[in-house]
Amino acid sequence: MSEWSLVVRPAVLLLLGVAAASPLFPQHPDPLFAEIPFNQWFDRPEQTGMRWTARVSRPRLSTHQRLSAELEVSLDGVELAKRRGKGQLFVLAQLNDAKGQAFQDHGTIELDKIEEGVSKQDVTCTLTAFILPGDYGVSLALFFTSTGEHSVKREKLHVPPLKNDPLPEAWRDLPAVEFIEDGEPPDSWYLPSVTGRLHLPLEARRPARIDVIVNLTPSEKASGSERIQGRNLGALLPALKAIAAVDRRNASLNVALLDLSRQRVLFHQDDVSALDWSGMRDALTGQDPGKIDLKSLENRGHDAAFFVTEVRRRLGAGPEEQARALVVLSSPVAFERGEDLEPIRLTSAPDCRVFYFRCRPQTILQPPQEEPARGRRPGFVRPIRFGPGPQIDQLEPTLKPLAPRLFDIETPEQFRKALAAVLSEISSM
Repeated sequence: MSEWSLVVRPAVLLLLGVAAASPLFPQHPDPLFAEIPFNQWFDRPEQTGMRWTARVSRPRLSTHQRLSAELEVSLDGVELAKRRGKGQLFVLAQLNDAKGQAFQDHGTIELDKIEEGVSKQDVTCTLTAFILPGDYGVSLALFFTSTGEHSVKREKLHVPPLKNDPLPEAWRDLPAVEFIEDGEPPDSWYLPSVTGRLHLPLEARRPARIDVIVNLTPSEKASGSERIQGRNLGALLPALKAIAAVDRRNASLNVALLDLSRQRVLFHQDDVSALDWSGMRDALTGQDPGKIDLKSLENRGHDAAFFVTEVRRRLGAGPEEQARALVVLSSPVAFERGEDLEPIRLTSAPDCRVFYFRCRPQTILQPPQEEPARGRRPGFVRPIRFGPGPQIDQLEPTLKPLAPRLFDIETPEQFRKALAAVLSEISSM
């Protein structure tokens, strides 16, 4: 992802428009690099004395179950003030893997859009990429088109494998580097431009039906907050995308997105081979969390009953001889006072295994990072937390008669471990 921001050390003031390379799979080379002598700059580096710094972050596991790394370039605003008015500034990044393959991306800033006072600010560009374990050479360059000035830096990046990886084959056949395209929600949560698919094989012993229910609505008191809704979807959509990537044999997958506050199925797709992101995106952008219709307000107090009804409906779908698995993805839910919390009623115990992924998005979006010891290279900061989520989850008791296996998810690592356990259990059904 290429993202420019103006910062007054260190607070962010303004996001500027960025023209980023549109990555395709495979993503190399970036066409811009064919128009400039990028590699020759490093053979004969004609440094201009520009004041800028580069930082390569420690790779970490993302919510999309891919290792990600950030390439951050910070330029002293004085340098922009000198060249303000015409042309463009390109930030170019190239990663070379051990095989010599080059993976490229760039960010652009229009110098005629720079405002006065920029000399008092730092300008930061961040390029984000999914990356496989290995050793990489990182080449970074700044290039001003109006003057031809350029400045280059080289870094090294070591990406260690995950320790005790519960899904050791998940990254098989993926490209070594896949840059992430910048975008707005909901695309920035789902990342439709990332075409690399996880390798997650599952072969059921007998015909099986897998239903995934995603509760998009956080607790009632937070259901009107766009900020909390955004955090919620930023955790749940990557989890759903990972589950949908499972390569199933002898098993079907069905997906439903529930809006509990409006008591409706926002989106559903049966017998999924690939998620219909276009349809899902339309459904997500068509809802306004700040507005709930009068009928929904009148029916408040029955949201839990709606959830129970949808679960029961899916338990009864499909041929009886099929093995069945139900996966629930949700953040903790605390309903309004007076809500009917009657659990599911069963006439007979279904041949079904239920798995509840209870995601807490205030931590899943920002896994822990190290704070540097004194004297070490800066850049690693404490994890950003958005405040504690609901301590009470009233969704779980409604599933109690189904004896669900509960997974509390606060980090991508926890989700990866839980997903491996669920795949193993479904395979043995």
